[in-house]
Amino acid sequence: MSNDSRGGVAGEAPRVGADTIELRMRERIRDTIEEIVEEELVAALGAGPSSRVSERRGYRHGTRERTLTTTLGTATFGMPRARLEAADGSRREWRSETIRRYERRTARLDEAILGVYLCGANTRRIRGALAPLLRGGPLSKDAVSRLVGRLAQDFAAWSERDLAGESIR
Repeated sequence: MSNDSRGGVAGEAPRVGADTIELRMRERIRDTIEEIVEEELVAALGAGPSSRVSERRGYRHGTRERTLTTTLGTATFGMPRARLEAADGSRREWRSETIRRYERRTARLDEAILGVYLCGANTRRIRGALAPLLRGGPLSKDAVSRLVGRLAQDFAAWSERDLAGESIR
């Protein structure tokens, strides 16, 4: 028997169990991320792949592999590359707004990390506490410390904000 594209054996009934929904969602996350980024790139370029249009704003030039850890696990996908041309003739590298440069985790996962930290877990134990959520995704104590550092900066800005315009009773 040969394997089919869904990870099973051809002629076999699909596996069904308690985690079927989550398992199928994790399998499709890579395709979903690639679709979202592709839509963003098509909008930025003004044309799809191999399209001939008169108002093209740039050109594709390959992909690079990226890894993103989400609340459904880690996904490795191909991030497209492109150069955008400005009206004055200058060129710049296209940057995704959906998945920012150097982003390795989604904002929702960062919120979960901060939540566990604020509940009293130290930076070394957070990875163990979030193991079911990370599903083997990378998370170092240094990454947690940087995330908590940003939280401290946000708190400092919040505590020093101007309350003159606020109606306080």
